[in-house]
Amino acid sequence: MLKQVISNFRNINILVIGDIILDRYFYGVNIGNSPESPTPVLKISNIIEKPGGAANVAINISNLKGNVSIISLSGYDYTTKYIRNKLISNNIKCELVNVKNYSTVIKSRIISDNNQIMRLDFENKINYFQSSVVKKAKSILPNMNMLVLSDYNKGTLSSVQQIIKLARSFNIPVIVDPKGNNYDKYDGANILTPNIYEFQKAIGSICYNDNDIVYHGLNMIRKYNLSALLVTRDKHGVSLIQPDSNPLHISATQTKNVNDVVGAGDVVISTLALLLSSNINIKDSCILSNKAAGLLVSKNNYFNIELEDFINLI
Repeated sequence: MLKQVISNFRNINILVIGDIILDRYFYGVNIGNSPESPTPVLKISNIIEKPGGAANVAINISNLKGNVSIISLSGYDYTTKYIRNKLISNNIKCELVNVKNYSTVIKSRIISDNNQIMRLDFENKINYFQSSVVKKAKSILPNMNMLVLSDYNKGTLSSVQQIIKLARSFNIPVIVDPKGNNYDKYDGANILTPNIYEFQKAIGSICYNDNDIVYHGLNMIRKYNLSALLVTRDKHGVSLIQPDSNPLHISATQTKNVNDVVGAGDVVISTLALLLSSNINIKDSCILSNKAAGLLVSKNNYFNIELEDFINLI
């Protein structure tokens, strides 16, 4: 039954709104120290570029055969062109709002022996053209089953509260991958999926155990009128918190030989959106999404999950 539901993801329509990013990976081997300064020298053996941020969320949904559209602010540069072409080649409907004198964000990660040793960010933030984002959302949302907001705090979701209210007016559920420490802007969303670091930043406190996460999570749900909160906890799995149900702490399915969890959150929110849109209950959806993230990080290659792999998890 469940496999049949997953095989029918092609009937699900999801809109992703958020910041697109180019993820660039430099893979190398340490060959000694520099004579110029006391720093290691890496000999780069491979360079990989792939769409990241909201673009990665959209690609994961498409790989699972869901129908997906994406709205984002972008530039006129090579980076935007590259990401757009990748999105289109993945059967994703692009609704990019191009902004003059803006360069799409690039995150460059330097990796040695499967360990990320440094990240270089090239970015600027824009807080305008929001009317264009909202206008596009208004025209697309009525045909959607779910809205996913992938916030990297680069500007696309500066009017996120207006977008959430718009979605709710169409009775479209909203899942948010949040950013920053001001969650007032996400008031009225259905589900937030912060990682544990973003969650602690938002509550202004360190969580030392499951009880701390549940206590602060319930307060967050009440304060921001949420239906549920899913906290992703890296190698420790995820915690599902709901106001009228016992919390569910789900252990990570892959904990050995994992040095990085880049992309795991994108997989969680992508699979969660598809499963919930297919009327799978939230607990089972979270369990399966956690398995999907475990499959991704076990590969240590920062790529996307595929439908066949996901079906084999069940």
